[in-house]
Amino acid sequence: MNKKKETKRKFQRIIERVFQYIHRFGVRVRIFLWQITYDIEIGKDTDFKDINYINTYYGAIKIGNHCQINAIGLIGPIEIGDNVLINHMSDVSGRTAKVTIGDNVLIAPRVSIMATMHNYRDKHQLIKGQGVKSADVVIGDDVWIGMGSVILPGVTIGNGAVVGANSVVTKDIPEYAIAVGAPAIVIDYRQ
Repeated sequence: MNKKKETKRKFQRIIERVFQYIHRFGVRVRIFLWQITYDIEIGKDTDFKDINYINTYYGAIKIGNHCQINAIGLIGPIEIGDNVLINHMSDVSGRTAKVTIGDNVLIAPRVSIMATMHNYRDKHQLIKGQGVKSADVVIGDDVWIGMGSVILPGVTIGNGAVVGANSVVTKDIPEYAIAVGAPAIVIDYRQ
């Protein structure tokens, strides 16, 4: 009986490896097709998982070396540095302004980074008819953005900053600051 279980486990491991190889090969084919179809530049050893869409209609997407991109989607123009992790269910959207992400940045799951959003102030006009507000978003090097955070247009997050989970960043965050809340405020600095 023990021999049967061991044989079954070996067979399961082989099947798992085959499926992993097929998945990785499929991802590599998809990346290759993106590179020849869209205006996208992908660095060495950059890996994609679970990405649903890439859109370069508004601008190019450049991704550095050794990145792990697990985002729902990317809408250009976007420039991502080296050694960046964008986690599951996150999205980065430039549209009519650019999103720049530095090196060694950690972006937790369910983060939204938007360089464009709807205008909404005029109560006498439908929101969808009021146009959009666009401004570049810049995220420095060695930044950690916590789960569920939202980064709004025109924000610059300085090098080494930390944004706490579920924060809404509406204003610039200085270098090495720790910011939390909705709207995000600086509560401390890294030492």
